[in-house]
Amino acid sequence: MEYTPKKVFVLDGKTYLELSYAEFRQQRDTYQGRRFIPLHGMLMEVSKDAYKSFYKDKRRQKYLNERSDDNGDFSYDMLTTDEFNGEDILVDEVADTAGEAEKNLLLDKLRLVIAGLSEDERQLLDALYYQGLTERDWSAQSGIPQKTINDRKKRLLIKLRKFFEK
Repeated sequence: MEYTPKKVFVLDGKTYLELSYAEFRQQRDTYQGRRFIPLHGMLMEVSKDAYKSFYKDKRRQKYLNERSDDNGDFSYDMLTTDEFNGEDILVDEVADTAGEAEKNLLLDKLRLVIAGLSEDERQLLDALYYQGLTERDWSAQSGIPQKTINDRKKRLLIKLRKFFEK
């Protein structure tokens, strides 16, 4: 045995009797022929079927572990801790082709719309959405009143929305 169990649970009728390991060793002749399995650092008496099932599963797990070692298998579950899920480092390499195609169609449509805008509308779009300027900042730079910029922005957004609804 690889360790000394803390306690031993012996079946006494339909209930379990708790013994220290020292008591169990002193009375070992009494428990000769009974079957015990290790459980959380203790020994527990079980039926013949439960004993066979436990060691069959244990042998199978040992076999699977040996096969994994021979094949160089790696489980991302081994990286899982309380703060980190090992599977989170996996990258889904399967491309979302439908999503990519839809995105590309929308980008092509957007390029066409922008090409069809007037120079003033393109400048407004660039200033507010690409450069990230506020209406007040663009007003100060361009000399156009802020209220006018706001009105043009509303008209531009309506125009873009209508084009994409088609």
